[in-house]
Amino acid sequence: MKRLITLIAIAMVSVSWAQKTSDKKVPEFIVHMADARIMDREEGRLAASLGTTQAIRDYGTQMVKDQDMLLAKLQTLAASKNITLPNAISEKKSKQLEKLSKLTGKPFDRKFLKMIKADHKRDIKRFKKATFFEDGDTRIFAETNLRLIEQHLAQAQALSKK
Repeated sequence: MKRLITLIAIAMVSVSWAQKTSDKKVPEFIVHMADARIMDREEGRLAASLGTTQAIRDYGTQMVKDQDMLLAKLQTLAASKNITLPNAISEKKSKQLEKLSKLTGKPFDRKFLKMIKADHKRDIKRFKKATFFEDGDTRIFAETNLRLIEQHLAQAQALSKK
């Protein structure tokens, strides 16, 4: 019985610690997701103009629209928490975007889809983690927008198979 009580106490402390840790990750999540939304929007712009198929161009246009919407939600969330968001993508992402912009034809399509799938897989992991944050606003943002990111990944995967 003492062992059971000890295990329960340890579990409760672990849950409490995890919740406090997750709240410390809220600003990091919001800033990373803003950076990712800006990058995905810019990738979408390139796809809308450089994609070789109508399907890729349409996907790029949809990415711009959806990422702008998500970015606006993130800006509202960040403002409510006094978090300053970047106005442009990070240097690392900027270099990746520059390389992508220099491609044309099928090489562009392949690289774009590869990048966007990697971006969305990473973002899905971060969104799923954020659904466990104690901070209600951030948790709700992640819960309500996770499905959209998953849909984007599914669309990119489908386009890769064509």
